[in-house]
Amino acid sequence: MPFPQFAILLISLVLFSCKNGSGDQKEGALAEYSGNFLYKSDIPEDIWKKFSQGDSSGLLKSFIDKWLENQVLVHAAEEKLTDEEKDKEKLIEDYRNSLLIYEYHQKLVKEKMDTGVTEQEITAFYENNISTFQLRKNIVKIRYVKIHKTKADIGKLKKLMQTQSPVNDSLLKAYAEKEADNFYVDSNWLYLDDITKEIPLDENYNQQRFLSNNKFISIEENGMLYLLYIIDFRIRNATSPIEFEKDKIKDIIKYRRKLDFLKNNQKSLVEKAIQKGEIKYYIKNK
Repeated sequence: MPFPQFAILLISLVLFSCKNGSGDQKEGALAEYSGNFLYKSDIPEDIWKKFSQGDSSGLLKSFIDKWLENQVLVHAAEEKLTDEEKDKEKLIEDYRNSLLIYEYHQKLVKEKMDTGVTEQEITAFYENNISTFQLRKNIVKIRYVKIHKTKADIGKLKKLMQTQSPVNDSLLKAYAEKEADNFYVDSNWLYLDDITKEIPLDENYNQQRFLSNNKFISIEENGMLYLLYIIDFRIRNATSPIEFEKDKIKDIIKYRRKLDFLKNNQKSLVEKAIQKGEIKYYIKNK
């Protein structure tokens, strides 16, 4: 059984299987299966609130149906399985312990672990692992403007797009915000595939040839102008630039730091327990 389904079954067993009793328990019940009752207090607050406010989406009915399905399944399992097969105390304990350890680790990391990553750390990691940073797709740095032909001052746009400076970037952005349907001015690395989805190109074009042979591209279609200036590019299988990998490297460094932090914390806890005499071994070496 997949873990989430097993967790649902455990929760069903713990929360609902003991609600068996007299006729008095029917009062206020929302559903019943074989003497087990579901009450308003068992319904998540957000679902009950929507129901009380006249929600007609069937959320409450869906929750009740799921509860009844679980009850039927649990009953079938009770009848089908042997006492040994039904003994899940160890599994429940292990599951609870795993949840507690997970929550403890999450709180510990949040409160105690340094999550900052410096530029020096990123650079060092990149340089030490540069052979692993290979591009799977072509990437580009571009400026892009999609604008109606009647609003386009092509000479002005071409000049602003091809001359990179803070002043020109501001002027281009201001012009595009006022007149263009869509634009991209930031000088971040992007996948070429994501850009060409916006531009009407031949479906059979060769990306590498396109990048090598074009710098400024102007395409007209249905009264719209698509202007693209390629600042820089890297082709597939080339070494990926560090700027393109920064976020990934940060995540890797944080993940490794987290593993080391939790491992050292665990080691420290065990060592303290041994020093206090809280850990004892009773097994004898053969």
